[in-house]
Order: sequence, then C-alpha cells, then structure tokens
Amino acid sequence: MHRHWLFVALLLLSVGCAHSKRAPEAELPKYEHVFQKPLAEAMAATRQLLEERGHTFEDTEDPNQLVTTWAEPDRAGSRNTTYTRYLVTGIAVAPRQSVVRIFRMTHQTTGNDVEWKKLWWKMYLERAEQRAQPFVQDVEFSIDDAETKRLSMLRGAQHGTRDLDLERALTLRLESAPSVEVLAGNAAEDRRPAPVRAPDFYLERWKEEAVAEGPCTTSVRGLPELLHPGLTLLIGEQLGSNEVPDVVGHVACQAAQTGLAVALGLSIPDSEQARVDTYLSSPGAPADQDALLEGRFWTRTYQDGRSSRAVLDLIDRVRSLRAAGLRVTVVAYDTDVMNGSERDAALAQVWTKRRAAKPDEVQVVLAGNTHTQTEKGTQWDPAFTPMAHLMKENRSLVVLDMSYAQGTRWGCDLNRDSKLVCGIVGATPAPAVAARPGLSPYIQLRETAPNEPLQGLLYVGRLTASMPAILGPQAAPSTDPAQAPRMPGRRQPLPGTF
Repeated sequence: MHRHWLFVALLLLSVGCAHSKRAPEAELPKYEHVFQKPLAEAMAATRQLLEERGHTFEDTEDPNQLVTTWAEPDRAGSRNTTYTRYLVTGIAVAPRQSVVRIFRMTHQTTGNDVEWKKLWWKMYLERAEQRAQPFVQDVEFSIDDAETKRLSMLRGAQHGTRDLDLERALTLRLESAPSVEVLAGNAAEDRRPAPVRAPDFYLERWKEEAVAEGPCTTSVRGLPELLHPGLTLLIGEQLGSNEVPDVVGHVACQAAQTGLAVALGLSIPDSEQARVDTYLSSPGAPADQDALLEGRFWTRTYQDGRSSRAVLDLIDRVRSLRAAGLRVTVVAYDTDVMNGSERDAALAQVWTKRRAAKPDEVQVVLAGNTHTQTEKGTQWDPAFTPMAHLMKENRSLVVLDMSYAQGTRWGCDLNRDSKLVCGIVGATPAPAVAARPGLSPYIQLRETAPNEPLQGLLYVGRLTASMPAILGPQAAPSTDPAQAPRMPGRRQPLPGTF
C-alpha cells in the first residue's frame, strides 16, 4: 500500500504538473533563455527574489532545486480553496552559463457546496480545515528495506505552469544592473608581459582610401532636429557592447559633417589623453596602435568594458574622420583617483569648463548609465549625485538612455564571494528602454518638464559583447537562437522573449 502511494505521488509531481493544466500555446516559451552566470549565482538570485516576495523554503537534497512552502489562502469563502507554492529548477549549461525555470504549483481542495449551508458555517469549517491542513497526510514507507523516509502526500489534483513574470523579473535582476567600473587603486594589478601580436590583431582602417560617398555611411534618425551650436549630448550606456560605440561614431560623424566642431567624450582616464592625442595625429598603423594600448587603462587586469575593442575602433574612426577634414576630437574625461559623488563632480566640471571655453562646440559624451541619471541617488547610495544632475543648468543639455534589444556584453560583477569577475554577461533591457532588434539607429525624445533638460532614447539594436581591446578581434558567443545551447525535452525561448 505504501509503495502504491509513492507511485501516485511521483506521478502527480512529474506528470500531473506538466500536463494536467497546460498554459495556452501562445504563453509557452519557445526557447530557453541562457544566463551568462554560474548556476549557483543564478539560483542564489532566484532565492533572494522569492524571499523578497515573502516566500519561505523547504529543504531539498538537490542544490539545483528550490521549493517554497505552501502558501495559505488569503481568505476563506466557499471551501474550494487553492494553495500555491513555487518549484525552481536550475540547469548548468556551462561553467558560466545556466538556465533557471520557475514553476508555480497549485493545489485545490474541494468543498461540499451541493448541500446548502449558511455562509458563516462554511467559513467556519474552511478555517478549521486550513488550520488542520487535512489534505496533508504523513506516510511511512520503506525503500529496499534499508531506510525509512517520510513523504508528504497531497490529496487532490496539482498543476504546475511556468511563471513567466517571475522569470522576467529574475532576468532583469541578473542582466540589467548598472555596469561595474574598475578604477585604479580599487583592484590589484598584475604585471603584464610585452605583447607579441599577430597581424590580424590590428585594425586596418589605416590601409583604406577615403570612400567616394564620404566618411559618414549611416544616418541616425532624429539627430538633425537636435543639432545646433553648443549642444551637449549625454549618452548613457551599458558598458562592453559593439553597438553603442558604433552608433555613437555615427552620431559624431553626422554632427561633424554639418561643419560643427565636435568633442567626443569617452570614459577614459585623463592620464591617457596624451596617448590619445598622439594616436589621433598618427597614420593609425600597427605601431601606433601598440603605442596607444601601452597605457595602463588598456592593460588592466580587470577590463570593465570601457577599454573594449569597439572603443578602440571608435578612437580609430575619429582619427580617420580627422584625416578626412572633419573637426572632431576625443576627450578622455574620466579620472581613476576618485570615487562616488566626488568622481562625478570632477567629470561634470570637465564639461562645464570646456563649454565656457568653447561655447559653440557640440559635445557628445558617452558614459555609464549611472552617471547620466538626472536625479540624485542610487539603490546602493541614496546620496550619490551623478554627473548629469550637476549639468542640468546647461539649457542645451540632452540626455539619452540607450535603447536596445536583449543580447550580451562584456562587463564586470561581484560574485557570491565578493570577488570581481569580468567576462561576457547577459544584457536585458528594462521595459522603459526595450526595443525589438533590426531597426536602424534613431533618437526618440520624451516629454519633460519645462525646467528639465531634454531626455530621450538612442536606439542601438541587439547588443553583442565587445571583448577587451588587448585580446584582439575575438568573437563573442553568438546570441542567435539557432546557435544557442539546446535543452533536452522542450523548446527554448528566443533570448529576450518569453
């Protein structure tokens, strides 16, 4: 008899959960989303997310599973009561890749409403039933006569469906956090040997002749309406993508082609400015690229995305635009000797002073999206004052958030042991900046208060990771769902869709 109950229980958990109550086909995921995180970190974040929503957990033997306790109904009524819990399963795809599935399990107890009773009597019986938990029965059974285990059996049908809203919340938690920037003095540096580089390491723009149609090959929709002498365009990004430096290069080129002088601000320490200026005046040959990359910024042990190959290519593109006669330069405006609000105050001061000295110059400033917030405070520091907030008095200031489709980028983060780890990470946009892939670059402004600077979105497309410049032209793993790791037994959701 005991073995029969065990079979029924396992059948309910393995078969009934998946097939007793199927979600509509349109709601089922078509591809699994693979996190660029170790499974242990993804599961820890899932536990934290559920704990914040008031759930407690039962002990499990499998560390790759989480099970919450059954949640009591909010109120009693008809004695037809539904209890809920969550089952989380994690799958390690690779050392730094994982899949997390969150199932919402439901169990319904059925009351006898055919026989008429007064409402107060039904409520009394149901509350007593809830206190007693009558649908839970403890059963003793023996396995191979070696040990005795305890099993909680549930009488009644159970159903399980993927909770896609919770999975979306988990994805945003893991993949839309602000980029971590590694400053000098915050991390120990290893001494690097002198590089020996193959010919395919180097950018080859220096070999090319000027194209007949001019240096600007892509127009950014919405930019011409904004351009005027004295414009300050502050662009917030998630660090470490190919697409943002590429689109910002289009912005700088398009602005300079109108005849305006353009200063392209990059989040590079000002100690690198001399190397940058030397490179902008050079032919851009391999020896010139080597000289630029000798700076400490490019050779740090922890590369946070500000020193990516895409940024190196952007600097080289400016060198090419200057060679074509356009008035554009690069300003390395960051500092590696300050932190927090003090650092952002210094960054804002760079552009305030430069605007006073060059009132008609167009400033295109690229920064991590924490620095481009116009309001004070962050989740980790309520007193933090960002650069953009300090520049709000500039009536020609336009602040753009990066709009993008889900993909990957190169970035740094703290793991569960508070150790800094840099590598390819997932990039999932918050709903306010999310967009579908495949569109050409464009700027879309939002409505703002009369005393606030203009704000909007700069669409850049689906993100792909740009590796550190010192690694050369290495390709990041594809985000094409046709090439994504396949999970056995079910279809997988396209990255960014659920």
